[in-house]
Amino acid sequence: MEAMDKAIVAMTPTADHREKRGFFVTAAAGLAALVVTPATDDPYGVILDGEDTTGKDSVALCGGNAGPVKVKLAAAPGTVVAGTRLQLSATTAGTAGADAGTGARVVCARALEAGEANELIMAILLAPIIYAS
Repeated sequence: MEAMDKAIVAMTPTADHREKRGFFVTAAAGLAALVVTPATDDPYGVILDGEDTTGKDSVALCGGNAGPVKVKLAAAPGTVVAGTRLQLSATTAGTAGADAGTGARVVCARALEAGEANELIMAILLAPIIYAS
């Protein structure tokens, strides 16, 4: 029997996340912290509804069958069309861009629609794949 029908959890943010919808977070001592090291951080999920430190973020878990969610694209996301695999971006903490296909990176989602710089797009969260090089 399933305990939850969607993999969405409540987490206390480490900082004000009210303007961080669609950003990737890690689980830092049980708290939601923005991903800051995109080549190695293992993202826990994506903020669906961000709060300040007195509240709780709603976080959709990577690889947890949360269904389609909005993901924030980076300032320079590359070419993102439906089907593009997304990796964590080095340009803005917690955002994503088109998978470079090479080098150290973390692939964590697949785009369901096209998108451009700084947009929120629909995506499916994947279990993170960490490429060392």
